[in-house]
Amino acid sequence: MITTPWHQMTARERARWIFDHWKLAIPMIVVVIAYVVMTLPVFAPLPVMPNLALLLVLLWTLYRPQQMPEWTGLPMGLAGDILLGTPIGANGLLLPLFMMLVRYADGQVRRTSWIGDWVFSIPMLFVYHLVLWKLCAIVADPIPFLPLATQTAATVAVYPLAAHIFARAQRRWAP
Repeated sequence: MITTPWHQMTARERARWIFDHWKLAIPMIVVVIAYVVMTLPVFAPLPVMPNLALLLVLLWTLYRPQQMPEWTGLPMGLAGDILLGTPIGANGLLLPLFMMLVRYADGQVRRTSWIGDWVFSIPMLFVYHLVLWKLCAIVADPIPFLPLATQTAATVAVYPLAAHIFARAQRRWAP
């Protein structure tokens, strides 16, 4: 917590504050790295690149909501738009709304196990991809739904891997 206003701090105090609090940016850094990983070339017979960044946002929103407030969805979504080539603002708009939906649904549903979390994530991921598809069809040329459906299926399939990455990242670096 900043006790002195930022503009009244000396350069040394600002540097010290940033050095002491850099771990607060870990969730956003991990999600942007996941977007970068999604841009790597994968040679597969189908478009099956899972949306790792969305899965990590889902996991961080469920398990560490205090480390990823809704406003962080905007810069992460804009980074995703730039890296993935979606219309600028599509993910920037949808990620904060997705995070709010996940928090609301999490308050309504009693999740009791890891498998329950996986089942909980399926409709959330499907709704996100469906709305993204519709939004992209409104602002840009419509894309076929089949590649997005296979991406949704691949995203659901790699949930255990993403949960493992999330657990390691938040144990290692998150405060």
